[in-house]
Amino acid sequence: MSSSNVRNIESLEAFQVGLVRLSDQWRKSVDEMRLLVHRAEEDFAHARPSYWRHQIQLAEREWNEAKDNLAIKRASIRPQDRPSASEAVKRVQLAEARRRLCDQKLRHAKKWSLEIAKQCDDLLGPLAELAQQCDVVLPMAAKELRGLIDQLRQYNDQREAP
Repeated sequence: MSSSNVRNIESLEAFQVGLVRLSDQWRKSVDEMRLLVHRAEEDFAHARPSYWRHQIQLAEREWNEAKDNLAIKRASIRPQDRPSASEAVKRVQLAEARRRLCDQKLRHAKKWSLEIAKQCDDLLGPLAELAQQCDVVLPMAAKELRGLIDQLRQYNDQREAP
């Protein structure tokens, strides 16, 4: 029978405790990363497009009000009685530009939503594998190491017994 060349069982025990602690810390980190990924996906998939849809509604309302205001200014019967409409025309142009900008932002938000969803899916796969390492592989390794440590202690106790 060959002899064991283990010189310090306490260091193996410290390593086993470290494996358990590492598994717990990694699990917490994986959970935090998953949460961040889901938050990012939620923001890009729902919050941003919703925000720009609302901004489009506000811009259209502003544009309609500006057009109505311009129509009222131009509605005088005689041209010499009409007040200057340059401010109203400028307001219509600005409101129309804002409406077009909001439309463009909504299109971009939808495009980014698809891209972010793909990237999030690509990230969640490896995170699931890492979670399995934390939940299964590391605890199993720590358990096996605990069994080996117990066997080494028994062997050591038998060797020291008279």
